[in-house]
Amino acid sequence: MKTTHEYRDFVFTIDYEAKDPAYVVDFPDFPEIITSGQTLAEAFGNACEALDLNLESLQKLGKRMPASKHRLLIEEVTT
Repeated sequence: MKTTHEYRDFVFTIDYEAKDPAYVVDFPDFPEIITSGQTLAEAFGNACEALDLNLESLQKLGKRMPASKHRLLIEEVTT
């Protein structure tokens, strides 16, 4: 199972794997961010915290904030 999310205009995915940790997060715009969780909710919270810390570190180092290269698209499906 893979879910896609957006936080602070950055897209990330959470993949479920039948091993420990169960939920692994991937930020396509930030390959250096590595986080996970035992539940989907925990992985989501850890992803948001990891992104916040990464952006805060870039700001403190005086580095330019990157622009998001990915967008979450929502498509309405009618039956």
